[in-house]
Amino acid sequence: MTSGEARNAIKVMVLSDLGAICQKLAERSAVPPSLREQAAQMVEEFNTLLPDRGKGTAPEHFMGEQLLIQMARFLPRIVEVQSWPADSSKL
Repeated sequence: MTSGEARNAIKVMVLSDLGAICQKLAERSAVPPSLREQAAQMVEEFNTLLPDRGKGTAPEHFMGEQLLIQMARFLPRIVEVQSWPADSSKL
């Protein structure tokens, strides 16, 4: 495997994992609706790229990289969701 192929494989692996995380977020009712919608949109875009995973055209490769960046920038928004410990009586 060339170094270019190895770098592409890493990006495909990370994009696949982020796609799975976004899928889980889109399915959870505890996630605020606006975040669920964003996650679902990214999953939809990911699914359109999935058939060509690792062997797409230059435009598909670019779209995959853009989606990877979009997903990575989206995940910190989950930290903004207010949450409390299960037993908040000890606060």
